[in-house]
Amino acid sequence: MKNYTYNFEIKDLLTQFTAAFDDTVIKRFNKNGTEAKQEVAVRYVFAPKQRVMHDIVNKNQNIELPVVSIDLKSVSYDNDRVFNKLSDFNNIMGHAQSSAVRTPVPINLEVNMSILCRYMQDMEQILSNFIPYANPYIVLAWKEPVENPNTEPIEIRTEVLWSTQINMNNPTETTYSEKFRCVADTSFTIKGWMFRNKNEESAPIYFIDSNFVSVNSAFNLQQSLSTLDYENFFNSLSSDTVSSTLSGYPTITNVYFNASGSTIEAAEPVTITKTQTYLDQYTYQIVGKNFDRAEFVMLSSNSTMNDNLTAITTKHTGDLTGYLLPESAWTVVSDNVMNVTFPYLSGSGRVDLIVKNPAGFKSTADIPGFYFNAQ
Repeated sequence: MKNYTYNFEIKDLLTQFTAAFDDTVIKRFNKNGTEAKQEVAVRYVFAPKQRVMHDIVNKNQNIELPVVSIDLKSVSYDNDRVFNKLSDFNNIMGHAQSSAVRTPVPINLEVNMSILCRYMQDMEQILSNFIPYANPYIVLAWKEPVENPNTEPIEIRTEVLWSTQINMNNPTETTYSEKFRCVADTSFTIKGWMFRNKNEESAPIYFIDSNFVSVNSAFNLQQSLSTLDYENFFNSLSSDTVSSTLSGYPTITNVYFNASGSTIEAAEPVTITKTQTYLDQYTYQIVGKNFDRAEFVMLSSNSTMNDNLTAITTKHTGDLTGYLLPESAWTVVSDNVMNVTFPYLSGSGRVDLIVKNPAGFKSTADIPGFYFNAQ
């Protein structure tokens, strides 16, 4: 992937999950259960239960209990929390301010928790520490990792859902030398998010191709899709296909002389007279689309312009050569209207006007039969 993205989401969520439990203290009572003789802090470690069983045994073969192991079992995509990818995360989380952060990916972190104790009373105290509060979930609050410097950080509230099932594993057969221990296994689902890099590389879309296929009017499309009757659906399609392309390059549809509202018709060349006295008579209003992002305007001719030519290479619409008009000679009025003032042309012959934007270029040569005629 070209875009490096790492926002510590999984690490932060697991750290907060562990911190939510890692303050448990149990008590050792006298035989009557009336007085606490000792308080013991329960250790929480992030490791599989099997690894913990191996590591917590010291050289004297004495197990240091109680201990709780936490292990990440899996990471999965959550289809139930999928939103519109075009919506920003603030709107999803109920915040009014806008954000440049793209909608994150909903993920579920499946976490296993194993409790290992020497005494059953220790186990009961650890269970009573979280069962009344995970009923059946708790909520973790954390900040949006991809922050927008122009707005306040967003608080994200993540649900941690308890499985509500605890499997007890008490030893039934032990030897005299083995230490007694009881084990309880349970699991949680952390409903988190993973964020995309806000500065990720992207490219604009300049062309969209669409195909439209007609369907028999007697065919019930909604009923067919709801019953997954795809064979009937495809049999109802007509062989007639209409293709359409939506592009971002400029198009020229009409030309007006001196912006007076007098339309120059197709197949009617415009004559540019040889005088430098009245420059306003060379001004034309160009009507079309996608002029807002115009980069330059160019004149192209095989006879009237041979000096100061510029060659341009475009990715989508090919190469062109012509005379670049200075920026003072053209003005973008709106996305659909542009005013262009022609310079004095020393020769005679056909002249084409070219407009280019980031998607490509188009010229008056695309209007059937139309051209500027320098005489």
